[in-house]
Amino acid sequence: MSELDPGHPDELRTLLANWLARARDPIGSLPEGVTPEEWAAKQFINAWCKPVRESIDSIEESMRAALAALAAGDTKAAGFEISCSLQTLGEDLRDELGIYTWNRESD
Repeated sequence: MSELDPGHPDELRTLLANWLARARDPIGSLPEGVTPEEWAAKQFINAWCKPVRESIDSIEESMRAALAALAAGDTKAAGFEISCSLQTLGEDLRDELGIYTWNRESD
């Protein structure tokens, strides 16, 4: 196995690997009709879904406030809300998903 990337992508890989291992554990049982892979995928998605949803909600709220500020002619407030959105995207959301500018895959 190759060396893992530094930063949050490793945490996501570890999280998924742990859920896959738990899904194959002979102790315990899965709901009827659910494969170990389906169960592990659901658990993995649930683990990062809440923080990602919170970031998206925050961005939507800031963008609505920016639109309202623009409609009122307050460009300073609109700029502030857009800046907040960019900060949430650049720090919170990218961090939760492990998607940084420095680990962008080559096209």
